[in-house]
Order: sequence, then structure tokens, then C-alpha cells
Amino acid sequence: MQLSDDDSGDTLSRKVARGLAEEIVSGRLPSGFKLEEKVVAERFGVSRTPVRDALRELAITGLVEIAPRKGATVVRVDLARLRDMFEAAAEIEALCARFAAERMTQSERLILKQISERGHDAAAGGDPVGYAGMNEHFHDEIFDGSRNVSLAELARVFRLRLSPFRAQIFYLKAQRMSASDDEHKAIVAAIIAGNADEAQRAMRAHLSNSSLNVIEFFDRRR
Repeated sequence: MQLSDDDSGDTLSRKVARGLAEEIVSGRLPSGFKLEEKVVAERFGVSRTPVRDALRELAITGLVEIAPRKGATVVRVDLARLRDMFEAAAEIEALCARFAAERMTQSERLILKQISERGHDAAAGGDPVGYAGMNEHFHDEIFDGSRNVSLAELARVFRLRLSPFRAQIFYLKAQRMSASDDEHKAIVAAIIAGNADEAQRAMRAHLSNSSLNVIEFFDRRR
């Protein structure tokens, strides 16, 4: 698997991290599997530097443990820690949605609606990859619309940490993609109406439902 930088904004380390995360989450790389830098670098066709960065990123998400002189090892997902991260992310993104309902311009609200509609088309067409892309764009638009740089930065930190748990495998479980699409519509409707309370509630519910889907997935695998 040869990787190269492109105009998508992804770095080599981010691509390696995403590829490994998908394999860990799906179970193709089991708990206890040792991730040797040289082997991973050869497999992805990159140098060791982006591999080291990718492994550090995965350690932050709790998918990998890095020990001195032992290297990186795949670990069992800590569901309690995962719940904590989703809970924090839900409150942060809910506040972003609240501020967006109060502060977005009319043109920004229209753009958000258009993004949601493209996501709906992807969901209706059974395209989890397309939907995942629109999902990231959707949330980014709300972060920017909150007009709070510090809050948006914090929201993006949590989205990065939780990114392995937004892989397409989760959209294919229990019709999650369709449900997520419906939740996006509710968020958009509240923001367009300028209903800050409802936008905050809808976003919190959206993240909570996402976390339940992920937690149930890992519970069934145990």
C-alpha cells in the first residue's frame, strides 16, 4: 500500500494512522499485535518518521500502547475512556451548535443546509465513504459558525481523537448512517431557525447516539 501526500489535506502520518485504526477497530489487527515501525513503514511505503507520528496519534486515541524499548502494541479498547471522550465531545459540539444558531450568517446557514443535503444523498445511495466525508464537512461548518476559535479548536481535537470510531464500519451497523442523516436534519433545522436551545439539544443527542452505536459494537465483540 503506497501512500503519497495529495491535496486532500491529509499528511502521510494521518493516512497511516487512519489505515491502522480501521484495521484495529475492525479486528483485523487484534489486541496484543506488535506494530513494528520498519514493517509498518514498508507496508505503507513511507519512512519511519510518519509511522512514529501515526503511532503516537493512535496512542492518544487509546488504540495503541507505546512502551519504552518495547515499541507499539495494539490494545483492547477501553470502553470507559471511550465513553468519557464521547461525553466531553458531545458537550463541546453541542455548545458549538448553540453558538452557530445564534451567530451564523444566512449564507452560512444555507451552506450548512446544502452540505446536509449532499450527506442525505450519500446516505440514500448507501455510500458510507461519501457520507463520512460530508459528515466531517458538516461538523467543521458548525465549528466555524460558532465564532469561537478556542471552542472550535477544542472540538476538532476531540474529533481527531475519536476519528477511528467514525469509520465506515460504524455507519453500516444498525442503519446508523440513515439515523445520523436524520439527526443532521434536526440540527440544521434548529440552526436555520435560530433556535439555540434546540440546536444544542439536537447536537448533544447526535453525539450521544453515535457513542451508543460505537459502544454497542465493541460490547458485541467481547
